[in-house]
Amino acid sequence: MRSLSGQFARFLVVGALGFVIDGGLLELLVHQGVNPYAARALSFPPAVIATWYLNRVWAFADHGGRAHWQLARYVGTQLAGAATNYGVYALVLLLIRHSAETVLAAFAAGSAAGLLVNFCGARSVVFVSRRSARLAAE
Repeated sequence: MRSLSGQFARFLVVGALGFVIDGGLLELLVHQGVNPYAARALSFPPAVIATWYLNRVWAFADHGGRAHWQLARYVGTQLAGAATNYGVYALVLLLIRHSAETVLAAFAAGSAAGLLVNFCGARSVVFVSRRSARLAAE
């Protein structure tokens, strides 16, 4: 089992790549005139799929089980983080005037808020080794 600090460091690297994917798509969509709320909903899924794969093969190195079920659990746990993330994003947008820069600031604030929820879900629900799951069940 990989150490908590090592997993968290790798999770942060993967998250940073997800942030670039998500933020890049968000920026592109907003600059194309898409409503910032709708743009956020469109930029999120590609980032989730990319981060699931990278977390699976590198951050948690968990190749056990069926990938599609693991992806389903990952999406479920990430939705909890996304709810936190989106709540903060929407709150910031309500409190400040909209511009391309403030949309990215709101995005960053929401991403930071959802980080802990996402990591805990990934570690405790999605990428649980079979040995750890057996020990927890005993």
